[in-house]
Amino acid sequence: MINGIIAQKLQSLDEVLIELRTLGQISRQQLDQDWRTKKAVERNLQILVEVVIDVCQRLLSLAGQTPATTGRDAVDRAVKSGFIPPNEAYFKMVQFRNFVVHRYEHVDNEILVGMVNQRLVDFERFRDDVMNYVRKTTD
Repeated sequence: MINGIIAQKLQSLDEVLIELRTLGQISRQQLDQDWRTKKAVERNLQILVEVVIDVCQRLLSLAGQTPATTGRDAVDRAVKSGFIPPNEAYFKMVQFRNFVVHRYEHVDNEILVGMVNQRLVDFERFRDDVMNYVRKTTD
């Protein structure tokens, strides 16, 4: 049975993915011309990455491990503990989040376009990887 907090986080992930997909394929020009859409995309992508980090932290906690000190550490330790398979995309997610949080005044629209148009599947893959781990450990 899946942990309630993890289930809630993964449900949030799915809801945000649905919201982002309602935009369809976005363009740099679209984000250049519509600051509201740009800010919504930035925020939703940040939320997705926060969910990834939070789920990794929760998996560590459930395994009796101490909390990770950074998002990258949370993902790295989740991989090393066998909760999720190694995937460079998961580390790039955290890198993106750090960039948005710490360099928020200079987020390149091309990065946002690439994330929405090509990388949302990485978040689905993360969800599926977590669910596969949960199924294996509860069978």
